[in-house]
Amino acid sequence: MLSRPSRGEVRRRLLDAAAEEFAEHGFVAARLTEIARRAGFTKGAVYSNFESKQDLFAELFTERALEVAGRVLGEIAGLDVTDAAGRSGATISSWLVGDPGWALLVLEFGVQAAREPRIAEAYLRERRALRAQLEDLVAERAAEWGIADRVDARTVAIALMALISGLMLEHAVDPEQVDQRAVQTAVSGFFAGAFARD
Repeated sequence: MLSRPSRGEVRRRLLDAAAEEFAEHGFVAARLTEIARRAGFTKGAVYSNFESKQDLFAELFTERALEVAGRVLGEIAGLDVTDAAGRSGATISSWLVGDPGWALLVLEFGVQAAREPRIAEAYLRERRALRAQLEDLVAERAAEWGIADRVDARTVAIALMALISGLMLEHAVDPEQVDQRAVQTAVSGFFAGAFARD
């Protein structure tokens, strides 16, 4: 007799299936029935775990963003400010350029959120949660480097999210000039300025 998958396993399979569906069709054209089919469930399983397509995408967005943040933190652990700025730029630029389809999805979702209140609610909730976590991470690094009194963690988190969103758009439109090196330079320069000791 086969055991039923746990709620956590069901959510994981739905998120993975949603990532595939969104990547292939975009946010607007993606269908919950297809996400359920890819995951091996009925559409009811989607609604028993997520309120809507917007909530499903918003959770996926936060998960991906925190995954990148975790990768950055892992790579800068123990580095000084200058080396950490360079490594952060390299990691973020590699992610952004390496998965252009995801960048376009994030931009599409943001545009939809600006136009539709139902989408805006999910988008805003997840963006604020992500911003709060980034703020905590920035504050922790600033304290570690002994510059907490000179770093406004909230402003740095807001500016970083805005910079990455802008670079996503510029790379999507002009990948030839806004290439990985350009993105890396921009992000590293931002971190170097945000965490400058003097």
